[in-house]
Amino acid sequence: MSEGVCLMHAQLNDSNSQKNLAFLGLILVGIAPTISVVTGFALKAGVLAIVVFVFTKAWMFGLPAFWHLRIEKNTLSRSPALKGGWLVSTGLGVAMAVVIMVAYFLLGDSLLSEDDLKEILDPFGLTTPWKLMLAIMFWVFINSVLEEYVFRWFITSKIEQLVSGKWLPILLSAGVFTLHHTIALSFFIDPLGNFLASLGVFIGGVIFSWIYIEYRSVWVAWVAHAIADVAVFAIGWQMIVGF
Repeated sequence: MSEGVCLMHAQLNDSNSQKNLAFLGLILVGIAPTISVVTGFALKAGVLAIVVFVFTKAWMFGLPAFWHLRIEKNTLSRSPALKGGWLVSTGLGVAMAVVIMVAYFLLGDSLLSEDDLKEILDPFGLTTPWKLMLAIMFWVFINSVLEEYVFRWFITSKIEQLVSGKWLPILLSAGVFTLHHTIALSFFIDPLGNFLASLGVFIGGVIFSWIYIEYRSVWVAWVAHAIADVAVFAIGWQMIVGF
């Protein structure tokens, strides 16, 4: 009996240790985007903001890999799409793109005017067409992959270690994903517009997290994310450059 009790206590301690480790990893990675946003938009730190932006991107890329391989002693994985899901992700991405376009058609300047957007982007040189195109390519093909890697694989998997069920991790990871977007948007649009945009980001986060948990591949989730981003940036291009 005593051996069984000791074993149970050892397993409980190991489980608590794993949860504490998961929580620490979640905090260390999840806080990075918010630090970047606050430095860039709230503090308006200029060159420091650029340095912090680059550092946090490197942190968000490097720390999850280090955590997975060295702290948790797991093996390297390319996140293969073993369960498929490409058509489902594509269909959800197209549906999101349609909703984004319809929302823009219905609400338009009530959310963000062309002049406001140009004022936001001009300090970064992004009102110049070729620079804006390079930025769009970066956000669609690099940053969105990084976000899936961070928010869907690492953060969602850490939350799954902390709470049970399927939908609670999905909702919590979507909340973490939405937080820094909401903070950034608060500097550019009114509270109602921020609420609507943040709601859209949260719903997108729920969809991306669901795809990841269902198919266990960041690449499958990225397809829907990239399609949605294309719709967003197409609107931005129309407002800044025009077609």
